[in-house]
Amino acid sequence: MRIDHINVIPECYVDTNLIQYLIQGTVNHQHGCNNVVGKIKNSFHDRFAIGIIDNDKDQVGYLKDCLKITQTTHLQFFKHKTLPHYLITVDPATDQFILECANNLGVNPENFNLPSELQAFTKRTKKTSSNNDPDIRNLIRSIGDHAEIKALRQSLHYLIQKQYSADNEGLIRSMQIN
Repeated sequence: MRIDHINVIPECYVDTNLIQYLIQGTVNHQHGCNNVVGKIKNSFHDRFAIGIIDNDKDQVGYLKDCLKITQTTHLQFFKHKTLPHYLITVDPATDQFILECANNLGVNPENFNLPSELQAFTKRTKKTSSNNDPDIRNLIRSIGDHAEIKALRQSLHYLIQKQYSADNEGLIRSMQIN
């Protein structure tokens, strides 16, 4: 059974596919970093929310109100100073993150009818249909054992489960970062 997570807000289509796979539920897709932050600020003013944005553009101003909790090679985790808002940035962007995870594990995207070259892969992930693209979903499934994919999955599950009682140390422990 898929659960609606309206408080989990990814910015682009491939992010939506990735996050929905990791949490086995639907999310509140917003197109663009500023729309994610706007949705968090306006619709979840003092309620729990998680935004997932690419770090390939100018930093959103909202990050100045947040503290960095931890990071991995491609992921940075932020918490608002006073509100139950979390931001996860993917560096530089989710499409490149997915390709690099696949490459690290020796998984060839071409085995999933996807380009292995970043520019062509990005062209495919920018399509609206990439949020439910079964080829992309199958590639994501095949890289599920990558350490950063695991850290992202575990952190999302921790935050969704704990929401208002989540703390920085618990988030870090949930990711099994040493």
